[in-house]
Amino acid sequence: MVIMWKFVVVIVAWLMAGPVCPSWPSQHSSDAFYQRSIFYAGGEYTFSAATNGTILVNQLYVEQLTPKGGKRQKYPVVFVHGGGVSGTQWLNKPDGNPGWASYMLNKGYEVYVVDQWSVGRSSPDDVNVAQPLVATATVELAEVAFTAPELYHNYYQAQYHTQWPGRRRSNAEGMGTDHVWQNGTRGDPAFDQFYSTFLPLSVNLVSENISRTSTCALLERIGPSIFISHSFGGQLVFLAADGCPDLVKAHVAFEVDQTPFGNYDGGVFGSKTPAPARAWGIADVPITYNPPVTDPTQLTRATIGDDQLQNGLLSNYSCFLQADTATQKPRQLTNIAKVPVLFLTTQASIHVTYDHCLVAYLRQAGVKVTWTLLQAIGILGNGHFGMLEKNSDSIAGYFEEWIRNITTEIRGVETMD
Repeated sequence: MVIMWKFVVVIVAWLMAGPVCPSWPSQHSSDAFYQRSIFYAGGEYTFSAATNGTILVNQLYVEQLTPKGGKRQKYPVVFVHGGGVSGTQWLNKPDGNPGWASYMLNKGYEVYVVDQWSVGRSSPDDVNVAQPLVATATVELAEVAFTAPELYHNYYQAQYHTQWPGRRRSNAEGMGTDHVWQNGTRGDPAFDQFYSTFLPLSVNLVSENISRTSTCALLERIGPSIFISHSFGGQLVFLAADGCPDLVKAHVAFEVDQTPFGNYDGGVFGSKTPAPARAWGIADVPITYNPPVTDPTQLTRATIGDDQLQNGLLSNYSCFLQADTATQKPRQLTNIAKVPVLFLTTQASIHVTYDHCLVAYLRQAGVKVTWTLLQAIGILGNGHFGMLEKNSDSIAGYFEEWIRNITTEIRGVETMD
């Protein structure tokens, strides 16, 4: 009896120590059934002065997920995550529901999920090569840019964000005004799960060349594939398309972040001036153009359009494109242009203010791009991490249909060849 009383006292004390969170995401997976294996692609041995021995560097971590009963689609899908997170963003959503990897498995695709070089299980053994590693997102940045832009009103379209899976807890649930869960802010269990996934990322430009080499090594192993990328992850796919274009069959680019010659991410805080970036147009390292480019200064730039405001808030950026005059025509991305792109932009992300710039640059350089503003097809309320939001399956249904159509076209061309 004494022991039982002590047990009760301990439990009561624990309950009084802080707020209870009865709405944590479910730990019971509803993912698609699959066979899982892992391997590493690429990499080479090198001597490390730091360890006074030989180490393996530049390898890419890969998870291979095969549908129960086997694959039913010809080409596998490779998921490439954005900056600061890892391949986990394609698996469970932060509210515990299945993500896009499960969606594509259920459609019969073999799925590969990578951790980009320098991130997660692709972390470099030679840490000096990866420097500088940066913490990619504070809580404040994650709220403003990804999960709750509607609470900050730093750009016009932020007000339309409604799809984050967190919820507001009303006073009627007995928590009182001190315990109101804000949708998409710290303390919301879905936000806390999401923010737990952030990892350091290398901003060393060598990472781009490593990504190109290691991704092509992956494709040499698994064969021609379809890519689905997000944000910073678009860089890896464009570089792979440049390095081994015949192995990249198609690219679903979900708000990829390779805007030409500049970085517009400061717009989430209201900045109207892009930071200089990507001297080679959509990359910081040499890529293939025709006529050839030996120095990035040969890419003559022109400013197109005007910055636009609505109700005093930024709603549209001007763009840096290649100059297009009677005497100078835009250089073509001859390798990248071999890969068809479906470019998706959400209604409420900061990307809706500048994605048109990258679309215009790619088209100007000969790339076949289908650009879809999701609100134009009735998919409303999404932010930058739409794959984690409540209506993510609606987005997946749209791009999966595009993949089916584009692979049918590809097969027709291959048959004629």
